[in-house]
Amino acid sequence: MSRLFEDAGKTKGRKWQCFVCGKNHTDYEEYREHIVTEHAEGREYICCPAEGCGAPVRDLKVHYRAKHPNRPLPQGIQHRVAIWRDFKSDGSKKKTKKPKFRQGTFTSKKNGRDFIYRSGMEEEFFNLLEQDRDVAGYHAEPFKVPYFWQGKWHDYIPDLRIDYIDGSTEVWEVKPADQTHYEQNRAKWAAMTDHAHNMGWDFIVQTEVGLGKLRTKIKRQQVLTD
Repeated sequence: MSRLFEDAGKTKGRKWQCFVCGKNHTDYEEYREHIVTEHAEGREYICCPAEGCGAPVRDLKVHYRAKHPNRPLPQGIQHRVAIWRDFKSDGSKKKTKKPKFRQGTFTSKKNGRDFIYRSGMEEEFFNLLEQDRDVAGYHAEPFKVPYFWQGKWHDYIPDLRIDYIDGSTEVWEVKPADQTHYEQNRAKWAAMTDHAHNMGWDFIVQTEVGLGKLRTKIKRQQVLTD
């Protein structure tokens, strides 16, 4: 068992502050339960994969150096959260520099409207879909699908719905490969798979592999035209 769990039960009078929302807790297990049930894994916290630990953290490298110095840092998984916040002891926000992420507005001529992209991967997919001659149109964050996780119902919004000129439809989630193993993501995607099946659509989780395949497809289309 990690020192984090051992220390959690023995420290009297200590407050455990949620690094996502700033809420204070006097009990470690209550603090851990709060993060895991109220916040988004990968985006706002990462659970330590070390056996006997499972602590919610925002930086695995820092956590491993402090709590598991003799264990190798696991590779092929996300090491740092996407959203980073800092709070004072009273729960109010500190004036700190937040990490910059590639977000902005993409103007789609194919759809005649603007879309918000929330990562560099999403922006590149928009660019490629704009060029794909098999795509009649596409829509960002098109609808909500309910899913059940950690004893509660939540809403999942997929990243894209793509309508092809042959009449078929696909729904995509754009996600780095190192974030595809999270249980909450799997619960979302299971619900979306069922919904897509009922609609006669296909649901695809697009990672860096899918992005590379789409790049290759667009290049082939361009060669055939030249």
